[in-house]
Order: sequence, then structure tokens, then C-alpha cells
Amino acid sequence: MRRVCLALAGLLLAGLPWAALAQQATCPDGKKADGVERAGNSRHCLVIRTLPPAQASARVTPRVLVVFLHGDNGGRTELKADSGAAAMLAEKLQAVTVAVQRPGYRSDLGTSDGQSGPGDDDYTPQNVGVVADALAQLRTLNPGKKILLVGHSGGAATAALLASRFPGSADAYLLAACPCDVPAWRQWRGNSAGKTGAWTSLSPLAEAGKMPPATLISLVVGNKDENTLPLFSESYARALQARGVKTRVTYAMNATHVSVLRSPEFFMLAGELADALSK
Repeated sequence: MRRVCLALAGLLLAGLPWAALAQQATCPDGKKADGVERAGNSRHCLVIRTLPPAQASARVTPRVLVVFLHGDNGGRTELKADSGAAAMLAEKLQAVTVAVQRPGYRSDLGTSDGQSGPGDDDYTPQNVGVVADALAQLRTLNPGKKILLVGHSGGAATAALLASRFPGSADAYLLAACPCDVPAWRQWRGNSAGKTGAWTSLSPLAEAGKMPPATLISLVVGNKDENTLPLFSESYARALQARGVKTRVTYAMNATHVSVLRSPEFFMLAGELADALSK
């Protein structure tokens, strides 16, 4: 696996201009922010895994870089090379996909800078800023490409906050199973799953008024999601529509909070956004 990563890095870096190469800072963990295994700057970096399509086809989207933000999991995750939503997006969209390990999360690949904890109170201004810096560097290292940012659950909340606070961080956004009305969601989780306690995270719904009206953003949620209920996506979509953002909620039929990432509706929306960015 290490040889594969090094080979991929060599292929990607060979096509980069020297100006971009010069911006590969050394991360706090001593690794280079090369856009293959790390993204960020000298102050903070995120662990990433870069996944090209295993078998390129005629329907390749070379002008689009897909970036995937995983959901909440108490500070621990896996960036799988051969399975998971990011790998499936790479194949379905025939586009290089970067799986991002959210701030403070750890895996066998290392630990991302930022803060996380077992309570998943992670949608903070600091963490959103760390992700924004990583996306800015990925954009620099991928000249000519547009970024499709895809988030699931807590990753969707982070993506929504990026769209409001750092609107240039991506060119299109897909939010899957978003807890976009954080106070209402936390109250629901307190009642349904005993997830009680203080909560200080930002809420995308409260930030909807900052969203540029031209933002390209779609939402999908399973109609059987009993964690991030469809109504949390619906209230957020209404707030965006009132702002002038042309968006909608798509319901993944018979999908749960997790299986929405395998639903036809999820990949349909991702494909629509990728196609729009390729024009």
C-alpha cells in the first residue's frame, strides 16, 4: 500500500507547476502537505487518502475533484482504500476523490490536527477553519479542477458551515443526512438515544443567512433515517430557499442514516453536481 501511495504521489506531483510544489508546507506531524496523504499548512493539516478510479472509463470527469467528509464517530475513523463512500464516489463519478479525516480524528494513517471528542461536539469555528485551509491547499495543488464537497452526517454539517463561512472553499456541495438544525437535532437525540449534555457546535441553519444565493448545493436524506430526521434537512433547505438559493431535498427511499451513502439517490445527485461542474 505504501508503494501505491508513493507512486500516486509521483504521478500527481509530476503534473504540478513549481509554484504549487513550493506551497507544500511541512505539517505539524512532520509530513508534507502534498495533497495525497496530508492537506493543510504548517499550522494544521488533515490526514487524507487520495483515491483515483480503479478503472478509468470513457465517462471520466477530469475537471472535478471530489472531497468527502465522513460522519461523527467519537474521534476515530477509517479511510478505506477499497470500500466506503469515498471509494464508491471515485468509481461512480470516475473522478479522483479525496477522503478527508476530519479535525481531531485519528486512524491508522495518523491524526488530523484540530479537536474532537467522544461527544462529537465538533462543528466549531476552529475546526471549520482547519478544513477550509485544507481545501484551499487542495485547490492550489489541483489547478483547473473544481471541487465537489460531499459530506455525511457531521461531515455534512461541516460542509454546510463551510459553504456559509468560506464560500470559496468548494464549487458545489452535497449534504447527506445532515443534522443541519443542530439544536433541534440534539434535542431529538437526547430523547431518542440518550445523547444529553452541553453542546456548543455551530448550527448550519443559524448560518444559512450567510450563504451566497448562487451556491450550488443539494441535500439527500433517507426516508427511514431515525438519527438525522428528514425534517432537519427540510428546515435548512427552506432557509436557503428564502435566501434565494436554488436547492431541494431528495429523499432516498428505504434508506437509513448509514445506507443513504449507498442509495441511488445519493449517487444521482453527486453525478448531477459533478456534471454541472464539468461544463
